[in-house]
Amino acid sequence: MSKRLTSIDIARLAGVSQTTVSRVLQDLPSVKPETKARVLKVIQDHEYSPSAAARQMKTRRSGTVAVVVASLSNPLYPLLLQLLVERLASRGFRTTVWELDGVMDDATVRALAESATDGVIFAAALDESRELLTRVAAEKPIILINRSVGTNLFDTIVSDNYAGGRRVSEYFLTAGRKHIGLISAKSSKSSRASTIRERERGFMEGLGDVALGPAFTRADAADFGYEFGFDAMQTLLTDSPEVDSVFCTNDIVAIGALDAAKRCGRSVPDDMWIVGYDDIPMARWECIGLSTVQQPLPAMVGQVVERLERRMADPLLAPQTFVMPNDLVLRRTTS
Repeated sequence: MSKRLTSIDIARLAGVSQTTVSRVLQDLPSVKPETKARVLKVIQDHEYSPSAAARQMKTRRSGTVAVVVASLSNPLYPLLLQLLVERLASRGFRTTVWELDGVMDDATVRALAESATDGVIFAAALDESRELLTRVAAEKPIILINRSVGTNLFDTIVSDNYAGGRRVSEYFLTAGRKHIGLISAKSSKSSRASTIRERERGFMEGLGDVALGPAFTRADAADFGYEFGFDAMQTLLTDSPEVDSVFCTNDIVAIGALDAAKRCGRSVPDDMWIVGYDDIPMARWECIGLSTVQQPLPAMVGQVVERLERRMADPLLAPQTFVMPNDLVLRRTTS
């Protein structure tokens, strides 16, 4: 035969199902040794022209990396995904994208573990996913980026969310703000992410004992999104109209809060300041000019791809956590 080898050809010649061939190509342990040997013999006995399948069988590599992200409605994730795709491509990898709108389940774990990928980059991990992540890691090299899960079992690359939140509160205090507000989301699934918890903790510890300092008001959005930030700011200003500075734990919430402040007749930055977190592209738009904490996404992506390649080469490499510094970027929503 002169055509390129396909899994259908292998299955027909070996007398097995295409699913079995796929499992052999991925070197999964669920195939009987004699069945695997029969499939491999088909490849050896028939001199097909080189193909992706043949190369994968020889190298046990597919040249593909899976990237698992949270909801792409958050502009941070398309930006992070773009950087990952570009960086992986520069290293010779294709990217498959898995979007999670919630917590990982057994079906997702099975699909990832059995997928024809060389490794998995998780940008959507939660603490409650720890056991499931361990199951994926038993089959594939995995790396966590942007979020941590409270364990040293996995390589993890994050920015210093605690320091970022604390820096915002210290900025407000140094500027003499009299009534400080916080908009976050206590009850949503996103609020369980390490990023949000650490930003809140840093901000509150930076404020210290608010009873001895400026007044403080908190309003919780139903979730992280423009409309939720808009509604939360309206609630906050109804309860505490004297608020003169507000920290929002992500940018899209902050942009919604900014529009709500204007709707309520508040001038930003003359009447009040607003600071977000992440530095998504929209934050830099001239019509928005949002002051925010900038995560070092390009540096984080470079580190995660380098670490993934090292782990592919050495599966016994001891896991490490890399915490990268971030910057407070001041624009027109603060003076």
